[in-house]
Amino acid sequence: MRLKDQERAKSFLEKLQSQGKIPNALLLYGPPGVGKTTCALELSKGLLCQRGAPWGCGGCASCESIESVIDRILLGEWESISLFEESAGRKVFLYLSGEHPDFIFVPPDGTSLKIDQIRGVREFVYRKPALSGRKVILIDDAHLMTREAANALLKVLEEPPGHTHFLLVSEGKESLLPTIVSRTHQVELSPLDRESFYELLGEEREDLYRASGGSVKLARELREREDVLGLVEDFIEGDPRKVLSLVQEMEKRDLEDKLLFLRFLEDRVRETFLRRELDYDRFEAMVRRIEEIRAGLRRGLRFSLAVYSLYSIRR
Repeated sequence: MRLKDQERAKSFLEKLQSQGKIPNALLLYGPPGVGKTTCALELSKGLLCQRGAPWGCGGCASCESIESVIDRILLGEWESISLFEESAGRKVFLYLSGEHPDFIFVPPDGTSLKIDQIRGVREFVYRKPALSGRKVILIDDAHLMTREAANALLKVLEEPPGHTHFLLVSEGKESLLPTIVSRTHQVELSPLDRESFYELLGEEREDLYRASGGSVKLARELREREDVLGLVEDFIEGDPRKVLSLVQEMEKRDLEDKLLFLRFLEDRVRETFLRRELDYDRFEAMVRRIEEIRAGLRRGLRFSLAVYSLYSIRR
């Protein structure tokens, strides 16, 4: 099985499977990079397994058909399994559909899941299963659905066919329509434990584990911007010349780097407080100020001046 850690979620889903009580709509949610999509893919294999194995037997015709689909999805090799349709003279991406006739994978088209994709799903929903006794529609990053797409999906979820299962994957419940959430059974996936995190990351990095909250996806992004972490360390050291230099450097960076700097900084400030190298009043003031800066950045706040005001509190 590809899914690391997540024993609580795996045990719960296995129990539902063994009791024949998998609902028509499941919402798997949790932080990015903890295995939600992998879990949903493995569960799909189990739901479609002709021998009823919770995570698939690996030997029946259904499991053999879906294995290659899962491999391509996880490797990002989508070209050969992408399904499009012509609409108003343009090519519209719908979903991924490989060798298994009873499974489709619906990822965002660009930055959102669009209504055309959900309309395509609705056509698939009402077909009879061809290979397995069930059908599975896996909607990845469901929180990226446009409002129109979400409303279209809601109509299907209100009365889904008994042989069809929707698996929604999302970073949280808050970004989904409450009416969609209410029609799903929710399963939360937790941040990875250190051992699983280090295995997937390929190295033991306590700093990245803390800063990413156990998310391998986020940790990989942070690792690509390690110079930002170095600037945070300069800030914590408190040398006035280094602080002045770093705020000038950060002023030139894009919004993503600035938000990352604040994330690392907040983590280090908490560490400093826990080691009793920072008193509570200054700790509270710094955390509050970091949150104000984070909110103000999107409104055009001058980053260098704001961060320098943090240095004044730190001293």
